[in-house]
Amino acid sequence: MQSFVYHMPVKVYFEEIGVKKYLPKEMGKYGKNVMIVYGGGSVKKNGILDEVRKTLEECGKTVFEFGGVASSPSYEKILEGIAMYKKENIDLMIALGGGSVVDSTKIMAAGAEIDGDIWEEEMVNHHIPEKMGKYAVILTISGAGAEMDHLGACTNEKTHEKKTFVGPYADFVIEDPTYLMSVPLRIFTPGVYDSLSHCMETYFGRGTNVWDEINETLMKNIIRNGRALMENPGSKEIRSNLMWDSSLIQSFSFYTGNPGDFQAHGIENMLAAYTHATHGLQLAILQPVYYDHIVEAGAEMFARFAVNVMEVDPQGKKQLEIAKEGIVRLREFIRCLGLPSSFSEAGIEVSEETASAVASTCNISTTNARQLSRDEVRDIILECR
Repeated sequence: MQSFVYHMPVKVYFEEIGVKKYLPKEMGKYGKNVMIVYGGGSVKKNGILDEVRKTLEECGKTVFEFGGVASSPSYEKILEGIAMYKKENIDLMIALGGGSVVDSTKIMAAGAEIDGDIWEEEMVNHHIPEKMGKYAVILTISGAGAEMDHLGACTNEKTHEKKTFVGPYADFVIEDPTYLMSVPLRIFTPGVYDSLSHCMETYFGRGTNVWDEINETLMKNIIRNGRALMENPGSKEIRSNLMWDSSLIQSFSFYTGNPGDFQAHGIENMLAAYTHATHGLQLAILQPVYYDHIVEAGAEMFARFAVNVMEVDPQGKKQLEIAKEGIVRLREFIRCLGLPSSFSEAGIEVSEETASAVASTCNISTTNARQLSRDEVRDIILECR
């Protein structure tokens, strides 16, 4: 087990009618100007934006809206948000949405209190601002777990780079499972897989860790509830369990003392700079193919995953056979969620030139079962077409 320092300062209110109960309680800590950041407009249609805005106004706040954050956030949009923050002297931002909205708000907060450009500050100068803006999260779709951490990713459209920034932790998070009930399955299920992928990325790093057995339980819970969701999509209990699952993995408990294997994540991040596709959906396509490439080198841990998580019967089977059967069952779960198994099935166009560009620029993991060459990264992407 590696050495680590663990600190998790995020306060979570998990309750139905949580906005009306807890938002007024928190608002006394902040100044007058509040900026709500949201995505494509679903929170307008389902009334959640109006509810949040009304609650804030009843608290005496002046509310500014910043909508239009895409599912794959762009740096240009984030710069617009930072400009509004500065112009209106915002005291608190509220990320009203899921992972993309939270990531964008987090990066806005990172750049809100500096004079320069946050991309240049963090990506070029490798300097993390000491002073950052404040933000909170009202979660309306789960999966990414971004509400629990201090990292946010966005795409620079000009350079075709998707980078991860260091921002502040949320001052507080409100998770109301009733907000998930209007989310269609086609939007919700990529988040379910996103949660599972975070667990697997931690689990398949080199070495063993006290958290591995806890991680196995969480993965089984995600899979069980994911399957149940497809049978009963209107269950608030199922959706609330999946909501908390996604937050738990990003509390970083599972990462302590564990190097993890984030190779698929690194490939997807760079690919998204070209495709702008949903993060969890692309991971569902990439991850099983990547695992096919490294399963022989990591047969022991993949076999453990197969038996303890995917419930493969090991009787009379060799270790590698068990390991590969676990990946087969992972693919079956992805299909159960209604997610695509190839880019073409998802309507995503990936050219050979794009595959080569991603392979030449993505991070290469050194903590996985076997380090990939850049040519192999390219091959994996092309196999996914």
